[in-house]
Amino acid sequence: MEKQHKVKKILLISIGIIALAIVMTSGIGYYLMCKAAISRIESLNMPDGITVYGQTKAEASDIYWVHMRAEKVIICDGGPEYVQKYLEENNSDLALMNIDVEYFTGMTDMCMYDFDALSDGERDRILADDSDRYVRIIYEHKYFWLPVSWYYMNPIR
Repeated sequence: MEKQHKVKKILLISIGIIALAIVMTSGIGYYLMCKAAISRIESLNMPDGITVYGQTKAEASDIYWVHMRAEKVIICDGGPEYVQKYLEENNSDLALMNIDVEYFTGMTDMCMYDFDALSDGERDRILADDSDRYVRIIYEHKYFWLPVSWYYMNPIR
């Protein structure tokens, strides 16, 4: 009787591991990882009076290294330095782990909200509105391994 119980337990554990592997390598796993990355940014205590530009996006990427990346662009009169200082003073070190704050108009080839990819009219509007007010908040977590199929999926909002 006890031997049957052990066999059932091993079978259930094996099925659980296989199911978890399938979920984590599928679109469901990608969606869950993106939502977790987005929640890291959305859970931060932000300054009052900010305006959100677009939606927070997340995606897996293998540009330079394998990583999960989420981005949020806000409009804040204080600029990136003010936002960085505010975040450091009003969030825990754990909440700020893997969080970076930078100018929205900075040149990069890894951003989902790429300033250079915007239409000419939108770029002109941002520059006329004082582009220093536009702040990119990034959560980026490096991984040793992510499913290759995730690299080709669209960003999650």
